[in-house]
Amino acid sequence: DEKMKGKTAGFYMTIVAALLSVVGAILYGSVMYKLNMVYGFLIAAIVLGVLAFLLGKTSVVNLIPVVNAVLMASAGVWAASLMVNQIGYVVAGLDGFNTIQSFVIFEVVAVLAMLLNIIASFLPMKKN
Repeated sequence: DEKMKGKTAGFYMTIVAALLSVVGAILYGSVMYKLNMVYGFLIAAIVLGVLAFLLGKTSVVNLIPVVNAVLMASAGVWAASLMVNQIGYVVAGLDGFNTIQSFVIFEVVAVLAMLLNIIASFLPMKKN
């Protein structure tokens, strides 16, 4: 396929991170306490991932993994801000792990997407 010609590992990492953002957005729906702003961060990361795929030949694409890393970190931190009390209840033995299980899975996906974006930000998005 002509669209995929000349792409590098950084490009593919950015696309995988965008797919993880989609998974994160789906998983966030099952978290006990939600903040709409987190959906905004996730949707922005998804849109930028799609733009990275569509605009693969421009130099602006090199900034997308950097911005997406910030967006995924923000999503993770803001999601955690509402779950602090619930995590404390689980740690104290007042509640079961199942109350934060979907949150933990969401956070793992968000951190993986963030890490992929950080790594991709140091790699070129296209071959010269």
